[in-house]
Amino acid sequence: MAENKDEQRGKRSTYERILTVVSTQWYKLRPSVRRALGHEPSARFNDFVNQNQADTSFRRSNSTTNPTQHLFNAPRHATASFRLVYTTTSCLFALMLFRDAEFWPRFVFGTHEHAATKHCWDLSGSFSALGFLDDDYDERNGKLKYFFLAQASYHLHSLLFHVCSMTLLILYGGDSNDSRKLISMRTSTQSYIRPLVEHIVVLALLVGAYLFSGLRRLGAVGIFTMELSSASLQLLQACLYAPENSWLRKPEVVMFVHRVVTVPTFVYCRLLVLPFVLWRSALFESQDWLEQIERVFYEGLGERVYFLFNASLCLLFTLNLVLFRRLIFHPHIRQIRQ
Repeated sequence: MAENKDEQRGKRSTYERILTVVSTQWYKLRPSVRRALGHEPSARFNDFVNQNQADTSFRRSNSTTNPTQHLFNAPRHATASFRLVYTTTSCLFALMLFRDAEFWPRFVFGTHEHAATKHCWDLSGSFSALGFLDDDYDERNGKLKYFFLAQASYHLHSLLFHVCSMTLLILYGGDSNDSRKLISMRTSTQSYIRPLVEHIVVLALLVGAYLFSGLRRLGAVGIFTMELSSASLQLLQACLYAPENSWLRKPEVVMFVHRVVTVPTFVYCRLLVLPFVLWRSALFESQDWLEQIERVFYEGLGERVYFLFNASLCLLFTLNLVLFRRLIFHPHIRQIRQ
């Protein structure tokens, strides 16, 4: 009996330790989840920490300018401006290169009379491995190669930039318990979690999509769709983080960009075109192409490609839902409304 009691006490103490570890990790992760869902605002130009409030919430001040706050938040506006230029240029080049292609659908401004995503899955397509066996069924292959290379370079650069920024914040971010610190390691790294995951998913999709001609063409359509929405998002970011005396910072300009440009573009591109055009094509129009892949290589490869590609699209769509919630309930937008 004594041994059974000792075993029960040991199991109970083990469960208690596990529960303690899980609760501790959740307590640490909860701020990141709240930040990703849009419950916690990030500071802008001329924002400062209210020393009199225990929750250290941010409030807007037109008369107080903190140079330290400028030091940490000025790059936000520059980053948003750079991304706005890049995404706009990427969309324009994609339209110039592919809008008259047969696989470019009319939902994303395709001009071919028989334009449809079903033409992405041509059975005469090939497989690309380090430049070998890369003989495609139309003249778009060279353009697609450089288009994918540019996209992969951008996302790899952004991913490494986030990793470097998080490392510097861990080393030099300061103590989160010190109320005199404007930015701490914990609160600063929270804003990097969602874009870090998104860049990893997009890079995996780019590499996987480039291997096969069908996925390559559907991936190009998907990249354009996401970039078009990203351009409107970066425009909103540039307005929110603009200097105080800039006309971009005016409430009427910010609300116009948010309601008329960003939200409608986001809904159309990421919540309509992505699931109902691209994802539907990957689910239903790719069956014959997958069967050919299995006959050329080995049985079961088509099923693995089908699962991985659609699972990645599902994860990307989930991230878009999280981003859409943050876009609707953005803290700075709510401040402007009030």
